[in-house]
Amino acid sequence: MATRTRAARLDPSERRAQLIELGLRMLSSESPDRVPVDEIAEAAGISRGLLFHYFPTKRDFYVAVAREAARHLLEVTEPDPELHHMDRLHASLAAYVDYVADNEALYIALVRGAAGSDKELQAISEETRAESARRVVEALGLVDVDPGVRTAVRGWVGFIEETTLDWLRNRDLDRDRLLAVQEQVLVHALEAAVGSALV
Repeated sequence: MATRTRAARLDPSERRAQLIELGLRMLSSESPDRVPVDEIAEAAGISRGLLFHYFPTKRDFYVAVAREAARHLLEVTEPDPELHHMDRLHASLAAYVDYVADNEALYIALVRGAAGSDKELQAISEETRAESARRVVEALGLVDVDPGVRTAVRGWVGFIEETTLDWLRNRDLDRDRLLAVQEQVLVHALEAAVGSALV
């Protein structure tokens, strides 16, 4: 009862933020289809009907959670400008892998959703990938990026997603070795891109 009374005092923006935060926590370890809306509403101390006042459908709620998860991911992987180029890249990559490990179910659902027919999830994923690629270029101090480098970096971002998913599925690769593989692939991809530009 105390939870419901306190919840009733939240203004609309606070309530929406609370529900999204609950969604992030609950979906970090369970896929969306396994977390009932009733359970989310109960955790917030509100009725199912009130939750649907803020999010007309479960999908609307999930998209809002996905958008916030993408924002969190970009926030925790923000490159540290004080570090050297490769150290900056390593720190961001390690933060990415750790975030994914802590939010496995949500991450898998996001990647799968982006690969499906949901336009909003695709847009969220595309924005996140584009920003990740831009950060790599910036972190490495690259200027006047030619198409080969752009393509290599965008391809590498997709490679990071797939190798991280494989790591989550199998758990037979040491985290540091995973990071080493991911970093070296970027180095080789950039070498190939630069080399092709000189041919």
